Amino acid sequence: MKFKEHIVSFMFLLFFIFMLSSPSSTIDAALNGMTLFADIIFPSLFPFFVLTAMLPAISWVSLLARLFGPVMKPLFNVSGQGALVFIAGSLSGFPIGAKMTADLLKNHKISIPDARRLICYTNGASPMFVIGAVAGGLMNQPSLGIILFLCHLCGNVIIGIAAGRLIKGPSLERNPIDHSKGDYLTLFRESVTVSVKQLIIIGGLITFFSVCIELFEQLLSSFSDGLKTEKMQILIAGVLELSNGVEAAVRFSDPYTASVIVLAMMSFSGLCIHMQVITFIDQLPISYQSYLISRLFHMILSPVIFMIHQFFFPFKTDKLPAVDVMSPVHIGVNLSQCLTVIVLFICVVILIQLRYKEKPRY
Repeated sequence: MKFKEHIVSFMFLLFFIFMLSSPSSTIDAALNGMTLFADIIFPSLFPFFVLTAMLPAISWVSLLARLFGPVMKPLFNVSGQGALVFIAGSLSGFPIGAKMTADLLKNHKISIPDARRLICYTNGASPMFVIGAVAGGLMNQPSLGIILFLCHLCGNVIIGIAAGRLIKGPSLERNPIDHSKGDYLTLFRESVTVSVKQLIIIGGLITFFSVCIELFEQLLSSFSDGLKTEKMQILIAGVLELSNGVEAAVRFSDPYTASVIVLAMMSFSGLCIHMQVITFIDQLPISYQSYLISRLFHMILSPVIFMIHQFFFPFKTDKLPAVDVMSPVHIGVNLSQCLTVIVLFICVVILIQLRYKEKPRY
C-alpha cells in the first residue's frame, strides 16, 4: 500500500471516530451545511443550471459564437462558444463555468483542447458574492467590492491568455449547426432532472465539508490556542470550503490583509468547489491537473494585482456601522458602477473585434 493511501485511510478513520465521539457536533455541522445549501446555494444555482443545460440547443447561441469568434480566438485561442462560457462563469460564479464547458463538450460544440483551456479560467467567483456578500456583508466595505471582483476577473483573464498559448490543440473550425427542430419541452424537462441530480451532489459535498471543518476546528482547539489557532482556522477553512474561509479571514484580519487573503481563497476556491468541478469533468477527457495548476497560479496572481492597484490607488475605508453578517445582506450596490463595468467590457470586446475585422480567424 502506498504512503498516500495510508494518509487517506487515516483521514477517513479520524473522521469516522469524530462522528462517533461527537454526534451532536456532527449533526449541527451537517445541519449548517444543509441549511446553507437549501437557503442559498440551491435557489441561486438551480435556474442557472437549467438554462446552461439548454443553451447548446438554442439556435441563437451559434450566432453569438460567430460574433465573438474573432475576439476569443486571438485572445484565448478558443472558438466563439468559449465567450458564452467565460461570461456566464464570470457573472454566475462557481461552478457554472465548469458545467457549461462539460455540456458544450458533450454536445460537440467545442473541441477537447478548447474544453481543456476553458476549464482553467471560466470558473470564478460571481460579482454578487464578491461585492454583496464578501465586501458589503462581511467586510462592511461595499466600495471595495468592485476592486476585488475586477482583480479576481483580471487574474482569470491572464490565466486564460496563458492557457491559450500553453495548451495545444485545434478548435472547431466551424460551429456545427443543428437543422433539426428541437423539442424544447422535453429538453426543459431533461435539463431540470439533470440539474437537480447535479445540485444534490453539490449539496452532499457542502454538507460533508462542513463536518470536516468542524472536525479540524475541534482538533485545533484541543491542541493549541491563541493567534496560531486563528491563523490555522483561516488556512484550513479556506482550503476546505470557500465561504467559511472568507468569513474566518475577515474576522481575524484588517481590511487590507483580509482583501489579500480573500482574493487568494476565492482564486483557489476551496476543495469543496474543486470536488464540484470534478463531478462535471469526470468521464470526460479534461484533466483536473490543469484546473488545479491554474487555480494555484490564480491564487498568487489576483492578490498581486490587488497589491499593485493599492500601491498606486489606495482605497479609503468606508466608515459604516457594523452589520450582522449572519443576517441577510442588503447592500445598495451603485447601479452606475455595475453599468460602467459592463460598458467597459463591451467596449473592449468591440475594439478587439474591430482590430481583427480585416483578418477574422475561426
